[in-house]
Amino acid sequence: MKSTVNDLDIPMLLYRTNDTVPGMVTSPLLRQLTRTRRFTLGAPARFTVAPDGTCVLFLRSRAGDDPVGCLWTLDLATGAERLLADPAGLLGDATDEVPEEERIRRERARQQAAGITDYATDTAAQVAAFALSGQLWVVDTGSGAVRQLPVRQPVVDPRPSPDGRNVAYVSGGALRVIGADGSGDRTVAAPEPAEGPDVFFGLPEHVASESMGRYRAYWWAPDGEQLLTTRVDNRKVGLWYITDPAEPAKPPGTMRYPRVGTANAEVTLWIADLAGNHTEVHWDRARFEYLPAAGWDGHGPFAAVLSRDQRTLQVLAVDPADGTTSLLAERHDERWVELLVPGVPARTATGLLVHYLDRDETRHLSIDGTPVTPDGLQLHEVLAVDGETVLFTASAEPTERHVWRYRPGQGIHRLTQQPGCTPAHSAAARSYTPRAHWISRARTPLCTA
Repeated sequence: MKSTVNDLDIPMLLYRTNDTVPGMVTSPLLRQLTRTRRFTLGAPARFTVAPDGTCVLFLRSRAGDDPVGCLWTLDLATGAERLLADPAGLLGDATDEVPEEERIRRERARQQAAGITDYATDTAAQVAAFALSGQLWVVDTGSGAVRQLPVRQPVVDPRPSPDGRNVAYVSGGALRVIGADGSGDRTVAAPEPAEGPDVFFGLPEHVASESMGRYRAYWWAPDGEQLLTTRVDNRKVGLWYITDPAEPAKPPGTMRYPRVGTANAEVTLWIADLAGNHTEVHWDRARFEYLPAAGWDGHGPFAAVLSRDQRTLQVLAVDPADGTTSLLAERHDERWVELLVPGVPARTATGLLVHYLDRDETRHLSIDGTPVTPDGLQLHEVLAVDGETVLFTASAEPTERHVWRYRPGQGIHRLTQQPGCTPAHSAAARSYTPRAHWISRARTPLCTA
């Protein structure tokens, strides 16, 4: 696989050029930061724990200075790692051509790697899907078999259905679905041809991913028969023109950018079935034009909407039959409402709303509006909700961040004990007790102290 030089490589080239400037003082740390993309290369990321607790899927490059991400699995019983998908083997000598939509997604997510930078699985973690060079690939995580599916290209953000039978993806502004066996590729939601490229389904608008932390724009129903998807209309958003100083003969590029006080993208929610039938979700969009979060759980679709002045936030339940909404919770602050904590809103198996509550000096985890964490323990992120159990990260003081568990009737319990900040990105096995302390790096770090 041949990696193309993109904007993420520019700092590396600049630092190397500085080495040749007479009198320029260079720092080994700066070179190491550049070579390792701030010491992120070679470290595992994007964990998915199988529901049966047998394995963990993750992304990692082969070395601390190798930017090409691969998909791996860890056997929790033996501790053995196994490579599932390597871009070099899949693409051969072909160049990894990153589509514009994927480049924007990586930029907004601050992803600095190449190769496989994201993936998604079915509920059982038996089928994994990822985009590589604009193509759609699926992996049987048990056997390790990897297949490219014959789809419309370029592919962005592929996601298997919960049952693993189908894979949804975005291409050309349309949300599409194909069978995991490669059959039945079809469109389930697409803009009208006359609407042009500024209208699209299944991808987040600029404000959502840059300012609100929402990097997704469609969600499968638990039964795999429907999807909740955004439709973004950017036609009223102002155009900006960006030139490349290194190539003065190249025409400027254009992008839609909502400056302060100007028109935002018009974002709507739709429910689409696999046959292409659509139902629009209705809420007061004149008052609540921002969509910080959405999803679909066992109780149905839901959405969080925010007023333009950012003083009122509502969490809404959505009726998938007709798209009507009902209020689950509301926050209001005369100054502003803090944006959502990652992982919320969510609901327990009995339908209780998992959210956060700012009271005095503390950000609490709340269940149906009642704080369940003590004063002084600051909630950072909700990692998972399983039944009535909630896993979350929180800090009692700034230099410590730990993984905690909440269970009704038992309260909270700290799961991690090592000092410092524990980087937790997904739930543990179903027992929710520590099973191992696992460090997996491609090789000895480039810099140790």
